[in-house]
Amino acid sequence: MSWRMQGTLLELCSCAPGCDCNFRGVPNSEEGNCEALACHRVDTGHFGEVDLSGVTFVMAYWWPGAIHDKGGRARGYVDCRDDAQFEAIRSVVSGEVGHDFFQIFNSTYERPPVLERATIDAVFDGKGSRFSVEGVATARLEPLRNPVSGAENDVRIVKPGGFIWKDGHVAQGAQLTVDLPEMSFDHTGRHAVVAAFDWSVD
Repeated sequence: MSWRMQGTLLELCSCAPGCDCNFRGVPNSEEGNCEALACHRVDTGHFGEVDLSGVTFVMAYWWPGAIHDKGGRARGYVDCRDDAQFEAIRSVVSGEVGHDFFQIFNSTYERPPVLERATIDAVFDGKGSRFSVEGVATARLEPLRNPVSGAENDVRIVKPGGFIWKDGHVAQGAQLTVDLPEMSFDHTGRHAVVAAFDWSVD
């Protein structure tokens, strides 16, 4: 199956801004593990003949330590027009139809992630973005700021070989809240990033 998705990713986690997973593969959170929430807006895309433009999906993640040490949990929510779009996103997120990001992440979970259809309230505004799934998760981003002058601290992480994103604009989470049976966390002032994504399998 040939598919492609291009769009914008909002990613928040429990690490300190910058997230050491990007550099050494080990979280630098106060808790010593990885707790994360990500929102993906598909601007253009297809799954075979199914148009994926306009689909938004949110994924909540939890691992007991570093991601590569496994034992993780994940759950997702998809805001889409019809069942065909939902099934396409489910197939991609499950890793069934390829791509390193989804196949590698699925290899770290205790069990396959559950995906549900839901309304996602999302405002994509760079480092001022926010998104939520009612009763499940809320996230708000804000810029990093110089502690003396209050000026915005403009930081980027460039990863030419990155399989999730390659050029991330670093922010921090003004709010990161997830309340699910398999995971629950609430953080402020932790890592956040805004990045473009371009994922495909021919």
